[in-house]
Amino acid sequence: MNAIRRGTLTAVPFGVVAAAYVGIFVARYDRLPGRIATHFSADGKADDFVSRAAALWFGGGLLVGLGLLFTVLTVNSKESAGSRLTAAVGAGTAVTLGYPLVVTVLVNSDVQDPTKVQLPMWHMAVLLLAGVAAGALSWWLIGAGARPAPVPPVP
Repeated sequence: MNAIRRGTLTAVPFGVVAAAYVGIFVARYDRLPGRIATHFSADGKADDFVSRAAALWFGGGLLVGLGLLFTVLTVNSKESAGSRLTAAVGAGTAVTLGYPLVVTVLVNSDVQDPTKVQLPMWHMAVLLLAGVAAGALSWWLIGAGARPAPVPPVP
């Protein structure tokens, strides 16, 4: 598989997730509190907060930055054995990070007090399963590639 196609399979999940995150965030910006709950304890209660602007820039920047990093790594790995793995890990990372970022915006919408925001722990299972599924799909779509020609024995 050529490097452009492999790079595309790495970049597209990051692009979709970044567009979804920024789009949902901007659409709900006026419905979000000034401080957004961004970290949750094991019981699902909010325990850390950032400003709306910081959440938007950090989340969007993280997704775009990691998307560029994984795409460059995948394209530059050429036909090495690790290129397929790099693309799969990149796609899985996009979904694993994008899911909680989007859900965090959704659970913070229309709340007055961000300390009351909750994020149930079942979301952790969903994000892990979705990330593994995205990575596996990327792995499958890339395929094993061409096998090297056998080396003739030396007389």
